[in-house]
Amino acid sequence: MAELLLSNQGSLVLGIAALLAVVAPFADRYVIRRKRLYYRVQYNSKLGLSPVDLKDADNTVKHADTELQPIAELLDRMSIVVIRVRNTGIDDITKDDFDGTPLEFTFGGRVIWNARISEPSVETHRKQLTDGLEFFSTTESNGAREQHNSLDAVRTTLRQKLLAWWRKPPEQREPAPPAQAPQWDGVRLLDLNLVRKEKFKLVVVLREPDHNRKGPLTKAVECSGHVSGGRILDERTQRKATWPRVTATLGMLLTGALIATLIAGASRSETEPGLACADGALRIVGSSAFSPIAANIAQGYTHACGAAEVSAVATGSINGVRMLAAADEDESEELAALSDGETGVATDELVPHAVAVIVYTVVVNDSVGVETLTREQLAGIYSGRYRDWNEVRAGPSLPIRIVGRGQESGSRQTFERTVLGASEGGLTSDSCERADRGAPAPTIRCERGTEAEVVGEIAATGGAIGYVDLPSANDAQADGHPIEIVELDGDYPDASTASQGYPFWTIEYLYTKGVPAEGTVLRTFLDYLRSGTARAELRDAGYTPCVGKDGDLHELCR
Repeated sequence: MAELLLSNQGSLVLGIAALLAVVAPFADRYVIRRKRLYYRVQYNSKLGLSPVDLKDADNTVKHADTELQPIAELLDRMSIVVIRVRNTGIDDITKDDFDGTPLEFTFGGRVIWNARISEPSVETHRKQLTDGLEFFSTTESNGAREQHNSLDAVRTTLRQKLLAWWRKPPEQREPAPPAQAPQWDGVRLLDLNLVRKEKFKLVVVLREPDHNRKGPLTKAVECSGHVSGGRILDERTQRKATWPRVTATLGMLLTGALIATLIAGASRSETEPGLACADGALRIVGSSAFSPIAANIAQGYTHACGAAEVSAVATGSINGVRMLAAADEDESEELAALSDGETGVATDELVPHAVAVIVYTVVVNDSVGVETLTREQLAGIYSGRYRDWNEVRAGPSLPIRIVGRGQESGSRQTFERTVLGASEGGLTSDSCERADRGAPAPTIRCERGTEAEVVGEIAATGGAIGYVDLPSANDAQADGHPIEIVELDGDYPDASTASQGYPFWTIEYLYTKGVPAEGTVLRTFLDYLRSGTARAELRDAGYTPCVGKDGDLHELCR
């Protein structure tokens, strides 16, 4: 096999196969299926209007006003669904593209009470989208669906039902409108026109069908429709393996195999040209955000310099710098500390070496339904002025739950300094679900020790908000975690926007005790951090190196 691959014919075949595999998904997106409509169910839960039932020792319900009991039971069986629809293709989508099969949503038999268009990215299209809403029943009647109705007709009809129900004497009231009245359980969007990247949200209020008054709440949401020359896709399922991704992955593997065959047999030094090596051990402590990439770079250094042993341990920025400051003279050449930004606990004898720009981002659980926040809103959230997401954005009630970092975290210091301008607040929760640490508190705020733990907790907790470095957030989204990267004051987190005013970033420093002596592992490792290999490792991980190829510092690191 090796001889075949190393031959001219083998390399040619391998190159053609790699090219076809890589080109296939691009051809699918830019030539075959240029129109793509994505939808995502962002919220699907109880409306949250049910009153509290009080029970005596016999577990018997006691209502002070029995006339309200039927309507309370009706409200207790209502739910709300929020669906985001967006055009992710490279072409505009027009009503003619649907070819008689418009975009439709049904809700597992739940009956529609009301609906509206929310947060259209093109505000002038709001009326057109609203006028295009049409309701229907999936119940078969003489082989065809029942007559559909416009949004105004549905609202008027349902309003009349509720008023008619309310005006009846209490003994004649039923907990739901009469079964023989028309009931709509589906909504379609007619004359749908979306320019490229346009999006909006469909908010639907529903109640359980008459036959499910006592069973569990329905959660199903189904979508149907067809776009000519394109697709209508559930955004949540697109992180699974698809044939374009499989072919692209195969293409990358084949490309890697081709490169390997081209360099096979060529002798090359195990060390980078000009790299000096030293014998001994070095331990790097500090930042939990940067320790994983530091460990990868250390592995590359030890591979190149076989007699050296370098390890990285996440202790938190402040703890790491304190450990270095407390090290005696014999230990100082075997210890270095990573810190997210310069820290006030560093003594005069500690020397900071700029390694990389580290950009942070605020992230929220997908259930929150926000894509941008201002620093003023964040200050209100962390101070406890805002305790529910419906105080920050239009939409259903959802408690705000803060997932923070401990006092030893450099990430927390950067967040407090560059974004809040104040303390993040005290620890009030262990579970992250409620303020369960005793005393009444203005916020629900828990703490986790590492970036991975923060991301995991935010992904698992409805209404959660926190912050991590941008590479950790991107990796979490790529792995399918239900989190959203939030813009800050309209700026997307990135090294390029940091140069233009995005505030939430800092410099990653490697602290040493004094200037490392020539010939030590610490000195040669510092040189390795400025090498092309280390710079490539930093860029691959999503960080911007402070030292460029020409040896000059990046503008953000000066």
